[in-house]
Amino acid sequence: MFESVQDVQGADPAVLAGALLALTDDEIADLPVEQAEALALASQRVVSAVTARQRSAMETVARRCDERAELDAADVVAAGPRRQRLSGHAVAAGSLAALLHVSPRTMSTRIDQARRVVCALPQVQALAWAGDLEPYRVDAVVAESAAAPPERLHEFEARVLEGGITEVSCAALRRRARRAADRCAPDDADRHAALARGRSDVRVRPGECTGMTRLVADLPTPMAMQVWGAVDGLAGEYARANPGQRIGALRADALADLIAANATISTTIELVAPITNQGPDGDHHHDTEQGNGHHAARPDLGVSAECLDEPTDLWSPEPGDEPTDLGGCEELDDGVLHDHDGTVWFVSSHTEVPLLGSLLPSDVVDLLNDPDVTIRLARSDSVTGAIRWQDPTTYRPGARTARAVRSRDGTCRFPGCATAARRCQLDHVVRHPDGPTTVTNLQTLCATHHGFKHHAGWQVSMDGRGICTWTAPDGRTHTTHPMDRHGHQAA
Repeated sequence: MFESVQDVQGADPAVLAGALLALTDDEIADLPVEQAEALALASQRVVSAVTARQRSAMETVARRCDERAELDAADVVAAGPRRQRLSGHAVAAGSLAALLHVSPRTMSTRIDQARRVVCALPQVQALAWAGDLEPYRVDAVVAESAAAPPERLHEFEARVLEGGITEVSCAALRRRARRAADRCAPDDADRHAALARGRSDVRVRPGECTGMTRLVADLPTPMAMQVWGAVDGLAGEYARANPGQRIGALRADALADLIAANATISTTIELVAPITNQGPDGDHHHDTEQGNGHHAARPDLGVSAECLDEPTDLWSPEPGDEPTDLGGCEELDDGVLHDHDGTVWFVSSHTEVPLLGSLLPSDVVDLLNDPDVTIRLARSDSVTGAIRWQDPTTYRPGARTARAVRSRDGTCRFPGCATAARRCQLDHVVRHPDGPTTVTNLQTLCATHHGFKHHAGWQVSMDGRGICTWTAPDGRTHTTHPMDRHGHQAA
């Protein structure tokens, strides 16, 4: 069955599916390369055929739900305006979303795509049904068909299929479909582009691993050209100063620096401690009363009164209470411990950030040691993990330090930059955690020159008086001074 690619190309997907499912993992592992290639192609043809059938099933569900909604319309009118009427499409999306474990919004989009293929692009669906058109190539055709008028989709499909598409790559097929849509509606291109620009979007989702996040943007082409030009241009400067650095990573740094230079960004971290009570027997018991949140003992989360801007007794245990034993920092090997200036932060594992992904323990420690990061305290149920109490106030652990640094510097400390300190970021002269978060190791840098320090090869040192010496990539040095409040430097 899987002797060669040629044998697989013309085979019935149903026959291929039966043969595929009869194979064991060990049998596949022992195949020679030619037969393994044939098996990979056979698997894709089966997936293509099964996906086509799933599209038909989705269209059937949506159509039946629409029919049911129309039958219920009379009942909705009779029940009066208080009864909410749900569209068949919404009912179908909700039902299938639960079955296929995706969001209703995602399923709604998939149903729209399935209905377009099944009802308006029957030849494309037939090719997929026979296993000759992969799902990603079908998706490319469907995406481009949105620019064609509904009444001319038959013409659009004919143009796309002209000359055959079974050997056309996905990128080439997308280009062909885009040209076909333009030819079907040559006078509607501007109108469709205007509609598409109204749907410009930037989306965020967790990245490929912990500590990474993916941003996806759909922008009008002129805007995208400007964004890309700025990002690529700044990344080029970074690359010239740091030969050998991967250009993709430098573009990411450039994008972050450009955004930070034009936005005021604030970060709040919520530290959550479990609520426990100590009973008469000396054992800790789960606190079941909402009002007893003040009995929370202070766990080893690294929170200390010294790190708060204002004195507080939020973490002070009641008389007789002992701190909850979470195992101790020295017994946990999956966390990050940072200790300097009497402040200890301990983070035992990665931290989930809704929509964005997860922060590594070291990322959290860096944020906690940033003087500009705001901290909020909360307490959780030690059994369920649900938040049961949240302090309405927030604290900036290093607010006094941040004020002192900005007052001393006055402006960005990069040579020649006059950006006001209040619009600058605080930067560790000696990179954290090697250097402490103290006035003598902090300076104010605007976002652009913050990027120059970290990505463009510039180096800086600071003496005890706050005088900075900058060294350019070519070895030249420049000196910048704290703001002179008395005009001594001018004299």
